[in-house]
Amino acid sequence: MTDKIKLISSGINVQPLYWALMNNPQLWNQHTMRTESPDSPHFGLDDIWIRYGKSDAAMHGEAHDSEWYEASDVLDLKPFLRDLMHAVGGDVMGGVLITRIPPGKTCKPHQDLRWHALEYQKYGLQIASAPGQAFCFEDVQFETKPGDLFWFENQSMHWVPNPTNYERITMIACIK
Repeated sequence: MTDKIKLISSGINVQPLYWALMNNPQLWNQHTMRTESPDSPHFGLDDIWIRYGKSDAAMHGEAHDSEWYEASDVLDLKPFLRDLMHAVGGDVMGGVLITRIPPGKTCKPHQDLRWHALEYQKYGLQIASAPGQAFCFEDVQFETKPGDLFWFENQSMHWVPNPTNYERITMIACIK
């Protein structure tokens, strides 16, 4: 790996989470702050917000305390996320979201430079993916399989193309 992305673990059983997502399609896109603007690198993608700030400050990228959203209970994610936080040596859970990149779409090149992105380390858990989908930086591409847990440095330019016929679903947890 590089100093921008590292595999932490593989073989995590993500099937229960995958099927919970399939059984709760109403959770997608309840919050579209990241995906609604054509200028956003996340435009055309889908999100489920599990945990984030609910204040105006949070919505403008300023310092805030993250709170659980209803989807965390529907998907029964709190115990799993607490275990994940302790497994990576974290003390504080920040934002958590599940993002879906439809077939043929791309999370466009961008850098995460707002307060939340600078305050926390980012971890991705691959829930669904197919060969050919990659998490990309200028100097490295990393293909993840379902059940892979990885750390990534989100302040460098990065993007995620999905040139396949299959959706890519990733849970991103911010931990410090």
